[in-house]
Amino acid sequence: MRRLTDHRVFRPLPFAIISAGAFLCASANAQTPGNWPLDRQVDEAFQQVMRAPADMEAGLNYARLLVQDGNYEGGIAAMERLLLDPAAHPAVRVELAVLYYRLASYSMSEALLRQALDDNRLTGEQRTAAENLLRDVSKRNQVSQFDGVLVFGVRAQTNPAARSDRDTVLSGGLPLAVAAPFKPKSDTDLQATLRLDHRYDLGTQNEAAVVSSLVAQVIKYSSSSGSRLSASQADPYNLALVEVTSGIRFKPSATGAPGLTLRPHLIVGTLSAQGHKYLDSYGVGLDAGYLINERTVIDAGYEYRNFDYASRIDVPNANLLGGPDNLFRVRLTRELSPGTALSGELRARFHRTDRDYYDYDGYEGRLTYAFSYANPFVANGGAWTTSIWGGVHQRHYQAADPSVDPTRKRRDTEWRIGIGNTVALSTAWSLLIQVEHMDTDANLPNFRNKNSSLFGAAAYRF
Repeated sequence: MRRLTDHRVFRPLPFAIISAGAFLCASANAQTPGNWPLDRQVDEAFQQVMRAPADMEAGLNYARLLVQDGNYEGGIAAMERLLLDPAAHPAVRVELAVLYYRLASYSMSEALLRQALDDNRLTGEQRTAAENLLRDVSKRNQVSQFDGVLVFGVRAQTNPAARSDRDTVLSGGLPLAVAAPFKPKSDTDLQATLRLDHRYDLGTQNEAAVVSSLVAQVIKYSSSSGSRLSASQADPYNLALVEVTSGIRFKPSATGAPGLTLRPHLIVGTLSAQGHKYLDSYGVGLDAGYLINERTVIDAGYEYRNFDYASRIDVPNANLLGGPDNLFRVRLTRELSPGTALSGELRARFHRTDRDYYDYDGYEGRLTYAFSYANPFVANGGAWTTSIWGGVHQRHYQAADPSVDPTRKRRDTEWRIGIGNTVALSTAWSLLIQVEHMDTDANLPNFRNKNSSLFGAAAYRF
Protein backbone atom coordinates (compact mmCIF):
# COMPACT_ATOMS: atom_id res chain seq x y z
CA MET A 1 0.00 0.00 0.00
CA ARG A 2 1.32 3.42 -0.90
CA ARG A 3 1.81 5.87 1.94
CA LEU A 4 -0.21 9.05 1.57
CA THR A 5 2.69 11.46 1.82
CA ASP A 6 4.39 13.89 -0.52
CA HIS A 7 7.27 12.05 -2.18
CA ARG A 8 9.30 15.10 -3.05
CA VAL A 9 12.58 15.34 -1.23
CA PHE A 10 13.38 19.02 -1.61
CA ARG A 11 11.95 21.57 0.75
CA PRO A 12 12.88 25.07 -0.45
CA LEU A 13 14.07 27.83 1.84
CA PRO A 14 11.35 30.14 3.17
CA PHE A 15 10.55 32.99 0.81
CA ALA A 16 11.89 35.45 3.38
CA ILE A 17 15.36 33.96 3.01
CA ILE A 18 15.17 33.79 -0.76
CA SER A 19 14.14 37.45 -0.87
CA ALA A 20 16.83 38.51 1.56
CA GLY A 21 19.39 36.52 -0.34
CA ALA A 22 18.29 37.76 -3.73
CA PHE A 23 20.48 40.82 -3.38
CA LEU A 24 23.24 38.79 -1.70
CA CYS A 25 24.87 38.11 -5.04
CA ALA A 26 23.15 40.90 -6.98
CA SER A 27 26.40 42.78 -7.51
CA ALA A 28 28.86 39.96 -6.88
CA ASN A 29 30.34 40.46 -10.32
CA ALA A 30 30.17 44.25 -10.31
CA GLN A 31 33.91 44.66 -10.09
CA THR A 32 35.12 41.40 -11.64
CA PRO A 33 34.31 40.05 -15.12
CA GLY A 34 31.44 37.56 -14.85
CA ASN A 35 32.92 35.22 -17.45
CA TRP A 36 35.98 34.49 -15.30
CA PRO A 37 36.12 31.23 -13.32
CA LEU A 38 34.71 31.81 -9.85
CA ASP A 39 37.99 31.12 -8.02
CA ARG A 40 39.71 33.72 -10.20
CA GLN A 41 36.94 36.23 -9.44
CA VAL A 42 37.45 35.61 -5.71
CA ASP A 43 41.21 36.15 -6.02
CA GLU A 44 40.77 39.36 -7.99
CA ALA A 45 38.16 40.67 -5.52
CA PHE A 46 40.58 39.96 -2.67
CA GLN A 47 43.29 41.92 -4.43
CA GLN A 48 40.87 44.85 -4.83
CA VAL A 49 40.17 44.76 -1.09
CA MET A 50 43.90 44.79 -0.35
CA ARG A 51 44.40 47.76 -2.68
CA ALA A 52 41.51 49.73 -1.18
CA PRO A 53 40.61 48.43 2.33
CA ALA A 54 38.17 51.30 2.93
CA ASP A 55 36.20 50.66 -0.28
CA MET A 56 32.84 49.35 0.99
CA GLU A 57 31.70 48.17 -2.45
CA ALA A 58 34.91 46.20 -2.98
CA GLY A 59 34.48 44.56 0.42
CA LEU A 60 30.88 43.60 -0.32
CA ASN A 61 31.85 42.23 -3.70
CA TYR A 62 34.52 40.03 -2.09
CA ALA A 63 32.15 38.77 0.65
CA ARG A 64 29.40 37.95 -1.85
CA LEU A 65 31.78 36.05 -4.11
CA LEU A 66 32.98 34.00 -1.13
CA VAL A 67 29.36 33.08 -0.41
CA GLN A 68 28.74 32.28 -4.07
CA ASP A 69 31.75 29.96 -3.89
CA GLY A 70 30.23 28.16 -0.90
CA ASN A 71 32.58 29.68 1.69
CA TYR A 72 29.93 30.96 4.12
CA GLU A 73 32.30 31.34 7.06
CA GLY A 74 34.69 33.37 4.91
CA GLY A 75 31.81 35.53 3.72
CA ILE A 76 30.71 36.10 7.33
CA ALA A 77 34.20 37.19 8.34
CA ALA A 78 34.42 39.59 5.38
CA MET A 79 31.02 41.15 6.15
CA GLU A 80 31.75 41.47 9.86
CA ARG A 81 34.85 43.47 8.94
CA LEU A 82 32.64 45.85 6.93
CA LEU A 83 30.42 46.44 9.97
CA LEU A 84 33.38 47.98 11.79
CA ASP A 85 32.59 51.07 9.73
CA PRO A 86 29.83 53.03 11.55
CA ALA A 87 28.52 54.22 8.17
CA ALA A 88 27.96 50.67 6.87
CA HIS A 89 24.57 50.33 5.18
CA PRO A 90 22.03 48.25 7.18
CA ALA A 91 21.57 45.97 4.16
CA VAL A 92 24.98 44.50 5.04
CA ARG A 93 23.56 43.39 8.39
CA VAL A 94 20.62 41.75 6.61
CA GLU A 95 22.94 39.85 4.28
CA LEU A 96 25.02 38.78 7.27
CA ALA A 97 21.85 37.69 9.10
CA VAL A 98 20.95 35.46 6.14
CA LEU A 99 24.34 33.76 6.34
CA TYR A 100 24.00 33.15 10.08
CA TYR A 101 20.55 31.73 9.40
CA ARG A 102 22.05 29.30 6.90
CA LEU A 103 24.44 28.14 9.63
CA ALA A 104 21.55 27.78 12.14
CA SER A 105 22.91 30.61 14.33
CA TYR A 106 19.46 32.03 14.87
CA SER A 107 20.31 34.24 17.87
CA MET A 108 23.01 36.07 15.90
CA SER A 109 20.67 36.35 12.93
CA GLU A 110 17.88 37.85 15.04
CA ALA A 111 20.20 40.41 16.67
CA LEU A 112 21.52 41.59 13.29
CA LEU A 113 18.02 41.87 11.82
CA ARG A 114 16.76 43.97 14.70
CA GLN A 115 19.74 46.31 14.38
CA ALA A 116 19.16 46.63 10.62
CA LEU A 117 15.44 47.37 11.06
CA ASP A 118 16.23 50.10 13.58
CA ASP A 119 18.09 51.94 10.81
CA ASN A 120 15.84 54.20 8.69
CA ARG A 121 18.10 53.70 5.67
CA LEU A 122 16.73 50.18 5.23
CA THR A 123 13.75 50.61 2.89
CA GLY A 124 11.72 48.91 0.17
CA GLU A 125 12.25 45.25 -0.63
CA GLN A 126 15.22 44.98 1.72
CA ARG A 127 13.14 46.07 4.72
CA THR A 128 10.28 43.73 3.75
CA ALA A 129 12.69 40.80 3.38
CA ALA A 130 14.28 41.60 6.75
CA GLU A 131 10.87 41.75 8.46
CA ASN A 132 9.83 38.41 6.95
CA LEU A 133 13.08 36.74 7.98
CA LEU A 134 12.84 38.19 11.49
CA ARG A 135 9.43 36.56 11.99
CA ASP A 136 10.90 33.20 11.00
CA VAL A 137 14.02 33.58 13.15
CA SER A 138 12.06 34.76 16.21
CA LYS A 139 9.95 31.62 16.06
CA ARG A 140 13.04 29.41 15.82
CA ASN A 141 14.55 31.05 18.91
CA GLN A 142 11.56 30.15 21.10
CA VAL A 143 11.77 27.27 23.57
CA SER A 144 8.48 25.84 22.31
CA GLN A 145 8.13 26.04 18.52
CA PHE A 146 4.98 25.16 16.65
CA ASP A 147 4.31 25.29 12.92
CA GLY A 148 2.30 23.47 10.33
CA VAL A 149 0.74 23.50 6.90
CA LEU A 150 -2.81 22.92 5.67
CA VAL A 151 -3.36 21.93 2.03
CA PHE A 152 -6.69 21.80 0.17
CA GLY A 153 -6.60 20.40 -3.34
CA VAL A 154 -8.23 18.56 -6.20
CA ARG A 155 -6.62 15.78 -8.22
CA ALA A 156 -7.58 14.16 -11.53
CA GLN A 157 -6.22 10.68 -12.33
CA THR A 158 -6.57 8.37 -15.30
CA ASN A 159 -6.35 5.15 -13.24
CA PRO A 160 -6.44 5.80 -9.48
CA ALA A 161 -7.36 2.19 -8.60
CA ALA A 162 -4.23 0.87 -10.41
CA ARG A 163 -6.28 -1.52 -12.54
CA SER A 164 -4.53 -3.64 -15.14
CA ASP A 165 -4.33 -2.15 -18.63
CA ARG A 166 -4.51 -5.65 -20.17
CA ASP A 167 -7.67 -7.17 -21.65
CA THR A 168 -6.94 -10.49 -19.94
CA VAL A 169 -5.42 -11.34 -16.57
CA LEU A 170 -4.58 -14.59 -14.84
CA SER A 171 -6.68 -16.58 -12.39
CA GLY A 172 -5.05 -19.72 -11.10
CA GLY A 173 -2.67 -19.53 -14.05
CA LEU A 174 -5.45 -19.41 -16.65
CA PRO A 175 -6.37 -16.36 -18.78
CA LEU A 176 -9.47 -14.49 -17.71
CA ALA A 177 -11.13 -11.61 -19.58
CA VAL A 178 -11.31 -8.41 -17.58
CA ALA A 179 -14.90 -7.33 -16.93
CA ALA A 180 -15.80 -3.75 -17.84
CA PRO A 181 -16.21 -2.52 -14.21
CA PHE A 182 -12.60 -3.55 -13.50
CA LYS A 183 -10.91 -1.86 -16.45
CA PRO A 184 -8.98 1.41 -15.97
CA LYS A 185 -11.27 4.30 -15.16
CA SER A 186 -10.46 7.97 -14.61
CA ASP A 187 -11.60 9.74 -11.47
CA THR A 188 -11.27 12.98 -9.55
CA ASP A 189 -10.78 13.40 -5.83
CA LEU A 190 -10.82 16.18 -3.29
CA GLN A 191 -8.24 16.02 -0.52
CA ALA A 192 -7.17 17.87 2.57
CA THR A 193 -3.85 17.37 4.30
CA LEU A 194 -2.76 18.75 7.66
CA ARG A 195 0.75 18.54 9.05
CA LEU A 196 1.59 19.89 12.50
CA ASP A 197 5.14 20.00 13.87
CA HIS A 198 6.20 20.87 17.40
CA ARG A 199 9.66 21.27 18.87
CA TYR A 200 10.39 21.74 22.57
CA ASP A 201 13.96 22.77 23.39
CA LEU A 202 15.26 20.96 26.46
CA GLY A 203 18.02 23.52 26.95
CA THR A 204 20.89 21.03 27.05
CA GLN A 205 24.43 21.33 25.71
CA ASN A 206 23.74 18.73 23.02
CA GLU A 207 20.79 20.79 21.69
CA ALA A 208 18.28 18.10 22.66
CA ALA A 209 14.65 18.79 21.79
CA VAL A 210 11.42 16.81 21.79
CA VAL A 211 10.28 16.81 18.16
CA SER A 212 6.76 15.62 17.36
CA SER A 213 4.63 15.64 14.23
CA LEU A 214 1.08 14.81 13.24
CA VAL A 215 -0.04 14.09 9.68
CA ALA A 216 -3.72 13.78 8.82
CA GLN A 217 -5.15 13.35 5.33
CA VAL A 218 -8.63 12.83 3.90
CA ILE A 219 -9.29 11.84 0.26
CA LYS A 220 -12.80 11.80 -1.24
CA TYR A 221 -13.32 10.37 -4.75
CA SER A 222 -16.16 11.64 -6.89
CA SER A 223 -17.15 8.09 -7.93
CA SER A 224 -17.27 6.75 -4.39
CA SER A 225 -20.08 7.43 -1.92
CA GLY A 226 -21.57 5.93 1.20
CA SER A 227 -19.87 3.46 3.51
CA ARG A 228 -21.20 0.13 2.31
CA LEU A 229 -18.50 -2.46 1.57
CA SER A 230 -18.62 -5.28 -0.99
CA ALA A 231 -16.44 -8.31 -1.61
CA SER A 232 -15.58 -7.09 -5.13
CA GLN A 233 -15.00 -3.38 -4.62
CA ALA A 234 -14.72 -1.69 -8.03
CA ASP A 235 -14.50 1.99 -7.11
CA PRO A 236 -11.50 3.53 -5.36
CA TYR A 237 -11.67 3.92 -1.60
CA ASN A 238 -12.32 7.16 0.21
CA LEU A 239 -9.42 7.31 2.68
CA ALA A 240 -8.61 8.93 6.00
CA LEU A 241 -5.10 8.71 7.48
CA VAL A 242 -3.70 9.83 10.82
CA GLU A 243 -0.09 9.26 11.89
CA VAL A 244 1.83 10.62 14.88
CA THR A 245 5.57 10.45 15.54
CA SER A 246 7.44 11.74 18.58
CA GLY A 247 11.02 11.50 19.78
CA ILE A 248 14.08 13.35 21.05
CA ARG A 249 16.42 14.92 18.51
CA PHE A 250 19.93 15.60 19.76
CA LYS A 251 23.59 15.86 18.82
CA PRO A 252 25.45 12.82 20.18
CA SER A 253 28.75 14.74 20.03
CA ALA A 254 28.24 18.48 19.86
CA THR A 255 32.00 19.11 19.79
CA GLY A 256 33.39 16.03 18.03
CA ALA A 257 30.71 15.82 15.32
CA PRO A 258 28.69 19.07 15.43
CA GLY A 259 27.01 18.32 12.11
CA LEU A 260 25.45 15.04 13.27
CA THR A 261 21.93 14.81 14.72
CA LEU A 262 19.91 11.76 15.76
CA ARG A 263 16.22 11.33 16.50
CA PRO A 264 14.86 8.04 17.85
CA HIS A 265 11.07 8.16 17.81
CA LEU A 266 7.80 6.28 18.20
CA ILE A 267 5.25 5.84 15.40
CA VAL A 268 1.49 5.30 15.68
CA GLY A 269 -0.93 5.42 12.75
CA THR A 270 -4.35 4.38 11.55
CA LEU A 271 -6.03 4.26 8.14
CA SER A 272 -9.72 3.98 7.38
CA ALA A 273 -11.36 3.26 4.02
CA GLN A 274 -14.99 3.99 3.16
CA GLY A 275 -15.53 5.06 6.76
CA HIS A 276 -14.40 1.70 8.16
CA LYS A 277 -11.10 0.88 9.82
CA TYR A 278 -8.67 -0.57 7.29
CA LEU A 279 -5.44 -1.00 9.25
CA ASP A 280 -3.50 0.13 12.30
CA SER A 281 0.25 0.52 12.48
CA TYR A 282 2.75 1.13 15.24
CA GLY A 283 6.51 1.02 15.49
CA VAL A 284 9.77 2.84 16.10
CA GLY A 285 12.21 4.78 13.96
CA LEU A 286 15.58 6.46 13.94
CA ASP A 287 16.38 9.57 11.88
CA ALA A 288 19.95 10.72 11.34
CA GLY A 289 21.23 13.86 9.66
CA TYR A 290 24.75 15.02 8.94
CA LEU A 291 25.73 18.43 7.64
CA ILE A 292 28.78 17.73 5.46
CA ASN A 293 29.27 21.43 4.67
CA GLU A 294 27.16 24.53 4.23
CA ARG A 295 25.76 23.25 0.93
CA THR A 296 25.63 19.49 1.38
CA VAL A 297 23.57 17.45 3.81
CA ILE A 298 22.94 13.73 4.11
CA ASP A 299 20.04 12.29 6.05
CA ALA A 300 19.06 8.69 6.63
CA GLY A 301 16.48 6.76 8.57
CA TYR A 302 15.14 3.42 9.66
CA GLU A 303 11.51 2.67 10.47
CA TYR A 304 9.95 -0.48 11.85
CA ARG A 305 6.20 -0.77 11.63
CA ASN A 306 3.79 -3.57 12.41
CA PHE A 307 0.66 -3.58 10.27
CA ASP A 308 -2.61 -4.95 11.62
CA TYR A 309 -5.44 -5.20 9.08
CA ALA A 310 -9.05 -5.05 10.20
CA SER A 311 -11.41 -7.90 9.30
CA ARG A 312 -13.69 -6.67 6.52
CA ILE A 313 -15.79 -8.24 3.80
CA ASP A 314 -13.65 -6.54 1.14
CA VAL A 315 -10.30 -7.67 2.63
CA PRO A 316 -10.00 -11.44 2.18
CA ASN A 317 -7.71 -13.16 4.69
CA ALA A 318 -7.09 -9.91 6.55
CA ASN A 319 -5.46 -11.84 9.38
CA LEU A 320 -2.77 -13.03 6.91
CA LEU A 321 -1.91 -9.59 5.52
CA GLY A 322 -0.50 -8.01 8.67
CA GLY A 323 3.05 -8.24 9.88
CA PRO A 324 6.34 -6.38 10.25
CA ASP A 325 7.61 -3.81 7.79
CA ASN A 326 11.20 -2.52 7.73
CA LEU A 327 12.18 0.61 5.80
CA PHE A 328 15.71 1.95 5.26
CA ARG A 329 16.39 5.22 3.45
CA VAL A 330 19.29 7.55 2.70
CA ARG A 331 19.19 10.92 0.92
CA LEU A 332 21.92 13.28 -0.23
CA THR A 333 21.02 16.91 -0.96
CA ARG A 334 23.40 19.37 -2.58
CA GLU A 335 22.70 23.06 -2.97
CA LEU A 336 24.08 23.90 -6.40
CA SER A 337 23.54 27.64 -5.98
CA PRO A 338 21.31 29.84 -3.79
CA GLY A 339 17.76 28.58 -4.29
CA THR A 340 18.78 25.57 -6.40
CA ALA A 341 19.25 22.02 -5.12
CA LEU A 342 19.68 18.45 -6.35
CA SER A 343 18.65 15.48 -4.21
CA GLY A 344 19.12 11.76 -4.63
CA GLU A 345 17.42 9.18 -2.43
CA LEU A 346 17.62 5.40 -2.06
CA ARG A 347 15.10 3.26 -0.19
CA ALA A 348 14.87 -0.41 0.73
CA ARG A 349 11.70 -1.92 2.18
CA PHE A 350 11.18 -5.43 3.49
CA HIS A 351 7.53 -6.32 4.10
CA ARG A 352 6.52 -9.58 5.77
CA THR A 353 3.13 -11.22 6.42
CA ASP A 354 1.74 -14.64 7.35
CA ARG A 355 1.91 -15.81 3.74
CA ASP A 356 5.11 -15.71 1.70
CA TYR A 357 3.30 -14.75 -1.52
CA TYR A 358 2.32 -11.47 0.19
CA ASP A 359 5.91 -10.85 1.31
CA TYR A 360 8.12 -8.62 -0.81
CA ASP A 361 11.42 -6.75 -0.91
CA GLY A 362 11.29 -3.32 -2.49
CA TYR A 363 14.11 -1.12 -3.77
CA GLU A 364 13.63 2.45 -4.90
CA GLY A 365 15.73 5.28 -6.30
CA ARG A 366 14.61 8.91 -6.66
CA LEU A 367 16.19 12.04 -8.10
CA THR A 368 14.81 15.57 -7.66
CA TYR A 369 16.01 18.89 -9.05
CA ALA A 370 14.41 22.04 -7.63
CA PHE A 371 15.02 25.73 -8.07
CA SER A 372 13.44 28.92 -6.71
CA TYR A 373 13.18 32.22 -8.56
CA ALA A 374 11.25 35.50 -8.61
CA ASN A 375 7.73 35.58 -10.05
CA PRO A 376 8.31 35.91 -13.84
CA PHE A 377 5.03 37.76 -14.43
CA VAL A 378 4.51 40.12 -11.48
CA ALA A 379 7.16 42.36 -9.96
CA ASN A 380 7.51 41.76 -6.22
CA GLY A 381 4.99 38.93 -6.67
CA GLY A 382 6.74 36.41 -4.47
CA ALA A 383 8.90 33.41 -5.24
CA TRP A 384 8.21 30.42 -7.43
CA THR A 385 9.73 27.00 -6.83
CA THR A 386 9.82 24.39 -9.59
CA SER A 387 10.62 20.75 -8.85
CA ILE A 388 11.34 18.01 -11.38
CA TRP A 389 11.56 14.43 -10.17
CA GLY A 390 11.86 10.88 -11.41
CA GLY A 391 12.34 7.47 -9.89
CA VAL A 392 12.13 3.72 -10.24
CA HIS A 393 10.77 1.23 -7.70
CA GLN A 394 11.15 -2.54 -7.91
CA ARG A 395 9.23 -5.08 -5.83
CA HIS A 396 10.21 -8.75 -5.64
CA TYR A 397 7.68 -11.10 -4.04
CA GLN A 398 8.86 -14.14 -2.14
CA ALA A 399 6.55 -16.79 -3.60
CA ALA A 400 3.95 -17.40 -6.29
CA ASP A 401 0.35 -16.52 -5.46
CA PRO A 402 -1.73 -19.61 -6.37
CA SER A 403 -4.82 -17.47 -6.93
CA VAL A 404 -3.00 -15.64 -9.76
CA ASP A 405 -0.34 -17.99 -11.15
CA PRO A 406 1.06 -20.87 -9.07
CA THR A 407 4.19 -21.09 -11.25
CA ARG A 408 5.53 -17.50 -11.21
CA LYS A 409 6.59 -15.11 -8.48
CA ARG A 410 5.39 -11.56 -8.94
CA ARG A 411 7.92 -8.91 -10.05
CA ASP A 412 6.99 -5.23 -10.46
CA THR A 413 9.00 -2.28 -11.80
CA GLU A 414 7.35 1.08 -11.26
CA TRP A 415 8.60 4.15 -13.17
CA ARG A 416 7.60 7.64 -12.05
CA ILE A 417 8.27 11.12 -13.45
CA GLY A 418 6.75 14.47 -12.58
CA ILE A 419 7.03 18.22 -12.38
CA GLY A 420 5.53 20.62 -9.87
CA ASN A 421 5.42 24.33 -9.21
CA THR A 422 4.80 26.27 -6.00
CA VAL A 423 3.77 29.92 -6.22
CA ALA A 424 4.22 32.00 -3.05
CA LEU A 425 1.33 34.44 -2.67
CA SER A 426 2.45 35.70 0.75
CA THR A 427 4.47 34.48 3.71
CA ALA A 428 1.56 32.17 4.62
CA TRP A 429 -0.32 31.31 1.41
CA SER A 430 0.91 29.52 -1.70
CA LEU A 431 -0.50 27.68 -4.71
CA LEU A 432 0.71 24.27 -5.88
CA ILE A 433 0.32 22.39 -9.14
CA GLN A 434 1.81 19.00 -9.99
CA VAL A 435 1.74 16.72 -13.03
CA GLU A 436 2.93 13.13 -12.67
CA HIS A 437 2.96 9.94 -14.73
CA MET A 438 3.49 6.42 -13.40
CA ASP A 439 4.02 3.24 -15.43
CA THR A 440 4.17 -0.16 -13.72
CA ASP A 441 5.70 -3.00 -15.70
CA ALA A 442 5.04 -6.40 -14.12
CA ASN A 443 5.75 -9.98 -15.15
CA LEU A 444 2.09 -10.82 -14.40
CA PRO A 445 -0.58 -9.01 -16.46
CA ASN A 446 -2.78 -8.51 -13.37
CA PHE A 447 -0.40 -5.83 -12.08
CA ARG A 448 0.54 -3.94 -15.24
CA ASN A 449 -0.94 -0.47 -15.15
CA LYS A 450 -0.43 3.20 -15.97
CA ASN A 451 -1.66 6.33 -14.27
CA SER A 452 -1.33 10.05 -14.98
CA SER A 453 -2.40 12.69 -12.49
CA LEU A 454 -2.87 16.45 -12.28
CA PHE A 455 -3.00 18.00 -8.82
CA GLY A 456 -3.80 21.60 -7.87
CA ALA A 457 -4.00 22.96 -4.34
CA ALA A 458 -3.81 25.94 -2.03
CA ALA A 459 -1.54 25.74 1.01
CA TYR A 460 -1.57 27.76 4.21
CA ARG A 461 1.50 27.68 6.47
CA PHE A 462 1.19 28.74 10.08
